[in-house]
Amino acid sequence: MKSRKNVLESGAAGLLSQGGTSGSMSRTAPAGPLIDSVRSMCRRLGAAGWREMLLDVTGGAFDILASDLEAELVKPLPWIDRRFAGFGDFAVAGRAAIQPGQPDFSLLYHALAAPSVVTGRGGESLGAYPTLAEIDTLENYIFAVRRVSLNALRAECGAWPIAVSTFATHYRNAPMGVGGRRAQLCFSRAGIARIGNFEPRYEPKLRGFVGFDESRPFGFHVVPRRFSTYLAIRRPADLNGAAQFGPQDRLDDDDRRHFWVPVHKLFSGPECIVGMDLQITPMCRLQNETLAAFHRFLDAQGLENNWSGDCLEEFPFTIRNEMIGSLTMDAQYGRGVLVPRPNAMVEEARYRGARLTFPVDPRYSGDPGSFQISSLLVLPGAQPLRSPQYLDDAEQMTARPAPQFINVRHRVRDDGIDNLNDEPELMEIVARGNYEAQHYVDFSGDGWVASACPELAYHGIVTSTPAFAMIGLPDFLPKLSQRDLMVWWRNDVPAPLRDALWAVPPLALSQTRIAGNIELEGGLFKIDDDTVSAIVSMPQSMDNAPESATRQRANGTIRFDKVGLPDGSPGVFDPGWDSSMGVRPGADGTLKRFLVGHGLGSPFIEDVKLCAALGAYWPGVAPDATRQYQPAKELGGISYPWPSAVPLTDEELGMVPVAEGPMKNRFLPWDGVPGPRRSTFRGRPVVVYADERRVDHIDLQDRMTALLTSRIDLADFQARVLAMAAVYWGLGVRPQPGVAGDVNRILREKAQWAVYSFIAAPPGDPDFVRIAARTGMEIDPAHRYYRFEMFRWGQRHADPGNVRNVLVDIEEEATAYSDGRLLLIDRGGSWQLDNTIPT
Repeated sequence: MKSRKNVLESGAAGLLSQGGTSGSMSRTAPAGPLIDSVRSMCRRLGAAGWREMLLDVTGGAFDILASDLEAELVKPLPWIDRRFAGFGDFAVAGRAAIQPGQPDFSLLYHALAAPSVVTGRGGESLGAYPTLAEIDTLENYIFAVRRVSLNALRAECGAWPIAVSTFATHYRNAPMGVGGRRAQLCFSRAGIARIGNFEPRYEPKLRGFVGFDESRPFGFHVVPRRFSTYLAIRRPADLNGAAQFGPQDRLDDDDRRHFWVPVHKLFSGPECIVGMDLQITPMCRLQNETLAAFHRFLDAQGLENNWSGDCLEEFPFTIRNEMIGSLTMDAQYGRGVLVPRPNAMVEEARYRGARLTFPVDPRYSGDPGSFQISSLLVLPGAQPLRSPQYLDDAEQMTARPAPQFINVRHRVRDDGIDNLNDEPELMEIVARGNYEAQHYVDFSGDGWVASACPELAYHGIVTSTPAFAMIGLPDFLPKLSQRDLMVWWRNDVPAPLRDALWAVPPLALSQTRIAGNIELEGGLFKIDDDTVSAIVSMPQSMDNAPESATRQRANGTIRFDKVGLPDGSPGVFDPGWDSSMGVRPGADGTLKRFLVGHGLGSPFIEDVKLCAALGAYWPGVAPDATRQYQPAKELGGISYPWPSAVPLTDEELGMVPVAEGPMKNRFLPWDGVPGPRRSTFRGRPVVVYADERRVDHIDLQDRMTALLTSRIDLADFQARVLAMAAVYWGLGVRPQPGVAGDVNRILREKAQWAVYSFIAAPPGDPDFVRIAARTGMEIDPAHRYYRFEMFRWGQRHADPGNVRNVLVDIEEEATAYSDGRLLLIDRGGSWQLDNTIPT
């Protein structure tokens, strides 16, 4: 096995010999001076309204079509109109179109990179927008005009360790930057791309990629992730605010950590560092060893196993590199963009021309505690459950040495596959085991992206630190950031509602101190290096100006979609969404965590069903489909009901047809499974559910859609959460301050009520208006109101007419309207106004 240094200095030939991605190996230097490329970009955009817009923003002082563009770019600008749409959060210390070495303080860079800059003179849309390659070129030029030598850079870095470091980067509007006060270029040593079955879709206005296209409602575009190379230093977090770089959402013990911080961007050619002609060679390695890890688990547990040894290094036990993704040299994207390969979401696994199977050993499958719903739980050392303990489920120090969940419901026979979901005795068949189950593969994975620079290595800078790359799952909620939910939950949710708002706290990966995958070949990540997922900025001495303390506000029309930094991903691992977790002792002997992909579900959509069914387990990425299935979930051999936290609407569950758009009048449940319906059984009212034990997303992958869920934005999401919490409050589920274990009590009591129907209620709805007037409630047209039909559930019955359904008794019903501040509720024939909701 090669050492860390050998792997990163091996260059193109060495990487190819190790199976690295060949698409990243070009060493071609720029064809001409950077200013020529910048000039061409300015001419293209200038003809599309950008010249007039920037003249207006600067009071006529900056002309991107000036004959002497080099002088025009760096001259001081006496006035910048930050009231102009899109420029409200451009750094107040910025005073030029280009500030050498400082993208954050460069007006032209803000205009190109900020997704808030979309309109020109008169508020009309601009006629064109920059490509990623053009933004990358302007970044390079900003550092080129520093005209800095290597000796000067060394002096600037001081005594701190120095390296050629790779970061996932993105320029972000306030308050999403590191400091939260202004727009800012953000960096992380972890980046997330996403799998899909369609080619990438770049949206110029957004300055990024999107994973969903309404014209293709039953598919997902792969979402690439851009990485850049910087000269970086490793230093402790600043606690006194000087030369501040973050990290974002600093933790109390971050003063004991060191972070890699970018200082100067590195790019090929003679303009990056004075007196040097650099060649930057980006490279990456990716892998998915989910099936290999599962068969190693079988051996380690002494269970029946049909595959071991060297074959586990072959496809599909281990999937590598270009089969997952590669770095592209697409002219529109520029260098360093990791693009997943479009693939079917899930495929039957085949090995050497035959179906790939695994034995279902009854010594394991016969234990009811080995199942979550009907997915085999692959988690050594998991303790048996005696009663629901919601907040204990996301245990943060349990390693996932294999996929935490695996599908065992497709039995292979000589003549094909039996879908056990249609068998009345599904769980009994699985418990008896002794059959071969079909393996499935997806093309998620993890790995690293790094860069080699022989010229800097020759001058003694031999360390190259990689970025951890996750090829994660599709995102059904692209307009929601996990961090936004975390900050809102911590700071703005009323205290009496906060602790039991979710069964699992909405923590962000960016605030999770965790190492990269230390199991990757080459030992590139170390267990004690736990700041991989942190988000930082460049050290910003210009922010020390007094006026820089002002918290600026983004203005203009801002569309938000996740961009593949760790604040958009969850930081709780059970097993995870974009990555799972391993555990190893650190240098001090204490257990430390690291990110590892093979701990996710096999295939990934096995875990999607579980995450969605269990109360918005990952609220920023997985829909809350709790009410889509029977209330009494079966986890670990016990009844384990989950409360809804942020319910999907009847339309999003396919209970009613889509009301508008190209799919009008069609039923479009997000995962292809229609929501519940009312009926009667033995003379009693019941709710008919699709039995979640028999729902199999493997069979439904071509019916999954984000058409409706992708429209849920932060304001709608927050309003749903608070309205749902208000309904539980009105049903009498309230905290008892100071009582030990009260959060689990609240969650258990919430879970005794199921949401049957949930819809948005327009303020002008006649029934709503009439009821509000009768109870004295004043409707505020600025608020979002929702209508709920709730029921307290009872016994579950098999559906005699359909093995794939279950029937659940209705014991008590309630109807409610709420905006999260006030509640109208009818629990027995009369409407009451409840104004005691904490706000």
